Amino acid sequence: MKKILAIILDGFGMREDIYGNAVKNAGMNNFINIWNKYPHCLLKASGPSANLPEGQCGSSELGHKLIGAGRLTSNRLSDVNEIFKKERLKYNGKFNEMVEYLKSNSAKNLHISFLLSEGGVSSHLSHLRSFIEFLNTYNLDNKIYLHLISDGKDADRYSIYKYIKSINDLITNNIYLASICGRYYAMDYTKDYSRTKMYYDLLYTGKGIEAGNLGETIDRCYEKRITDEYLPPLRTPDFIELQPSDAFLFLNFSKGNQTQLLNSMVNKDFIEFDTYPTNIKIYSLYEIDKSLSRNYFFESKVINHTLCEYLSELGLNQAHIYESVKTYSMSYFLNGEKYNEIENCDIFCVDSPVVDSFDMKPEMSSLAISKTAIECMEKDYDFILVNFANPDEVGHTGNYGATINGLQAVDICLGKILEVAEENFYKVVIISSHAKTDMIINRDNEIVTKNTTSPVPFIILDKKVKLNNGNLYSFAPTLLTYMDIAIPKEMKDTDILFNIN
Repeated sequence: MKKILAIILDGFGMREDIYGNAVKNAGMNNFINIWNKYPHCLLKASGPSANLPEGQCGSSELGHKLIGAGRLTSNRLSDVNEIFKKERLKYNGKFNEMVEYLKSNSAKNLHISFLLSEGGVSSHLSHLRSFIEFLNTYNLDNKIYLHLISDGKDADRYSIYKYIKSINDLITNNIYLASICGRYYAMDYTKDYSRTKMYYDLLYTGKGIEAGNLGETIDRCYEKRITDEYLPPLRTPDFIELQPSDAFLFLNFSKGNQTQLLNSMVNKDFIEFDTYPTNIKIYSLYEIDKSLSRNYFFESKVINHTLCEYLSELGLNQAHIYESVKTYSMSYFLNGEKYNEIENCDIFCVDSPVVDSFDMKPEMSSLAISKTAIECMEKDYDFILVNFANPDEVGHTGNYGATINGLQAVDICLGKILEVAEENFYKVVIISSHAKTDMIINRDNEIVTKNTTSPVPFIILDKKVKLNNGNLYSFAPTLLTYMDIAIPKEMKDTDILFNIN
């Protein structure tokens, strides 16, 4: 059996066009040498190949889930599409509990927090329309207030007003557009609670910029080069703050980027900032944090017998190394959308830098990641999994120069890691979870912050192997076969991507 060092270049896509392509223009000599010297292929990580709609970009969360699953899996975007298509809310206990509560308390309001975006990573604007249209069939007398979150990260940077116009027909009768706030504040996942506090204060007290004319206010923000991601809390004339015993719904299907807000709203031991003692009935589409709230409509579809679970069952010891900003991808989605403590697996979660935006420190914690990987190789783990967050996190800032610097930092770390891997008899494989950095600027000279549909690289540093192009979910059974390990029955129908020369 071979000792394996697997490296995930998170957000590293492969595209031929060099224009605005940070991957092509970063001068990553170590990666280029590896690509040219060793067997490699391209893997599809978006669209139908990832069980997504045609043209839909992949993401870090889904990519890690596919890497770990070794089979084509469900995903929340497609699942929620199906939920609304088949009206499954009609038979959902928690949804009906919320409706009955509202019917019994018609003077109470329903507040909905939702990322208005076509990104498909945390939400999709079609879901808001489907939900409101379905809710209208219940003829509620309650007032419904929409607290919309602008994207600018998984969608175009200046698109929120276009999206608002597309749902204007929903703002009728008892439905009001109450507020807008950038996801930088409303959906922070870096544990910077000063950001979360700005959204919390908007919801509970109305603290924010009064936007009498929403379009003009957004235009003024744009003139100051404040993109959708960073829009400050904006309060419309129809705004009303959360009142005691109101209902509040997290309608996004994402997990990690809603945890901090939920924590501030329900945790009686919350200490990050002063909160208001209001009795809000809180619901969510999916579980955000079971220890904080069990009022969610749908359970995640967990995947059992993932790559890392299987290796543990076989008695192999593992080390997983990543930055804290990628905790949910590496500790939850990689393991099949569940938290479970894997035996003989040591977790090394390196703190991500505390900065306003990762383009301010594009190297992030890559040096600490590489040092930890080297230490783990010297400790002779059977399987080491390393995740570099720079391509994804710096790429999403849209800062082309910083993205190149981030890729160069990763490349330097690759060189150091590979030297030690050879000395310690590790076979190295390199893969990516999804594509981002292959397009930072498009042919219209527009900055692109969202992911792309490009394929991702897969390299095995072993000249005895020949790799074939395929799908991302083929990684696990291909790796197991390369390690001379039998494939578990859950992965047996997945294509193996290599031949032995």
